[in-house]
Amino acid sequence: MILTTLLPITLGIALIWISAEKLERYSVIAAKDFGMSPFFIGSTIIAFGTSAPEMLTTFFAGLENKGSMIIGNVIGSNVANLSLVFGTTLFIIALRKQTILQNISIIPNLVILLAATLLMWFFIATNPFSLRTSAVLLLALIAVITFWYKTNSTDFQENLEESSERFVALKLIGSLSLLIFSAWLITKGATNILNKLDLGELFVGYTVLAIGTSLPEIAAASSLAIKGRYETVAGTLIGSNIFNGLCVLAIPGLMNRPEMSMSWNYADWSSLLLILLSITVVFTVYIYQLTKEPKKANLVLGIMFLSTYFISLGFAY
Repeated sequence: MILTTLLPITLGIALIWISAEKLERYSVIAAKDFGMSPFFIGSTIIAFGTSAPEMLTTFFAGLENKGSMIIGNVIGSNVANLSLVFGTTLFIIALRKQTILQNISIIPNLVILLAATLLMWFFIATNPFSLRTSAVLLLALIAVITFWYKTNSTDFQENLEESSERFVALKLIGSLSLLIFSAWLITKGATNILNKLDLGELFVGYTVLAIGTSLPEIAAASSLAIKGRYETVAGTLIGSNIFNGLCVLAIPGLMNRPEMSMSWNYADWSSLLLILLSITVVFTVYIYQLTKEPKKANLVLGIMFLSTYFISLGFAY
């Protein structure tokens, strides 16, 4: 029974690892073919690509009316991004005894990250499953993208290389199709765990969905840290968390399924939201300090970020 329950999740994670990376790559190439600027590609396409697994798992969980699982996915993914992904990056850089410096242009995006986190908290505390909530969140996302476009910041840029790929459109469709199937597998496995192991929607969403969809980012962050490209990690995580809070959280309200709120209880989430806000503030302050002067990566801080997610599991359970 356990094997058949875990098999869809294992296969889904393996496929999502491959498909998310391919979707991001071919989206960037396609965007460049259509004449989009490197900044716009970085701040929208790449950030969207890293949040696509969360969007799709949220959609499939919504079809199952698993409201608590959806909220768990959003909060768990954002906590995992800052604790596991950034913690892993900081840990590796600290072991390599490297110095870190961030461009000062990242500061407005840190403010946006804090504002998006607070806005997400407000709507989760009130009514996360209403059409009005979705409308406000999407309008906020449009405003953020417009700001990124007009300020023309480069914090979210990847190292975009020229490519001579052929049949990009077909590869893009194939990658998206594989990603959709992968997200369905993970959600199906999470539902099996929910039904057979009686762990609860909150815990399953916070762990199975959140970790399953964040694994590609953990792998990518480790690779970038080893290559010394830590600036890219911070920028991408900011973009990903903003997309999760403003776009992924808007999906359940757009589906207009009142049944999703039947198992919802805000009191179960207050402690996890406090953990998310706390680690976001620490992340923001640390990155802000790195814009003032270069600093050696702090090993203790890296361990603290990594341990935060595992400590939070006790509150989710």
